[in-house]
Amino acid sequence: MNFIVKIISIFALILLVLSCDKPSPTELIDDSNQSENFEVEIISKDTEDEFYSNGFDTSGVIQTEINSIISITGGKVSFQGQTEKFSLAQTIIFDKNEPVYNSSGRLISYKTRTPGSIRFNSLICRLVDYRIRYRDAGQIIDTLLGKKYALYKGRGYFQDNFDFPYNSVVSFTFNPLVGPTVNFDIPTPTEVNGSVKLEGSRSDKNLRAILQWNASNNSRFSIVVGVGKRNSRDVFPLYRIRTQDDGSLIIPPKLLLNISRDRFDKLVFTFIRSFDNRDNLDNQNVFISSQSIHTINVVLP
Repeated sequence: MNFIVKIISIFALILLVLSCDKPSPTELIDDSNQSENFEVEIISKDTEDEFYSNGFDTSGVIQTEINSIISITGGKVSFQGQTEKFSLAQTIIFDKNEPVYNSSGRLISYKTRTPGSIRFNSLICRLVDYRIRYRDAGQIIDTLLGKKYALYKGRGYFQDNFDFPYNSVVSFTFNPLVGPTVNFDIPTPTEVNGSVKLEGSRSDKNLRAILQWNASNNSRFSIVVGVGKRNSRDVFPLYRIRTQDDGSLIIPPKLLLNISRDRFDKLVFTFIRSFDNRDNLDNQNVFISSQSIHTINVVLP
């Protein structure tokens, strides 16, 4: 089950990045077998590099415009016939006076700060380490940037009494060390439940994925397609697909056939239904994301 916990932590942070980072190159897919068009955002074209050069990696987020991130997630991870549920609430407050650069001078991220206490639904958050990993001069660097606020309930070591309330609201309270208390409600989307079926074969070059889920017509709906690294717990996101929240999508062979079976042994599909907003926190710009996700792992044929 540790693999499931790894997927939870990785994808929760990846989804933060995908929600608020600058967009990657997009293309409009028009397949003769498709009944609709959809947009594909390329997260990374180079599957030899698990740590990306386009602004984020598998465990961190870089923002040049956003000072803080508030994220609440209710999700499920399905793997080998089992589904684990989890709830996550976190706040990351970046200190723009403490930038972190790599050896070539590229901005990697910012250190964090904790200027008070934070509660979600009256539950006070714990302060936990906020780390990022990035490739620098051929080496993987694991860097502690400070602390973040977090509540987590699910499989693993962290067990807080926080349950994500679907189709409802979560109250957020920030008690700064100096200044007035900040309170507001964060709306939450309806729960998303997905399924994945593979059809065709790699040898016939017609492998495609049939995706279905409970439609809700949410204006912000997307699917992240990734791969699981062989003999590893690492998950490597490849594409984000923007499509209508209408309950079905066929992912064509052109997005699936160039995946190396020597390096990857799983396809990972994450259904994302979210509400996003921006507000002010401690006199700084804050990005707020509330999301329901369902991650499904299938064996790469």
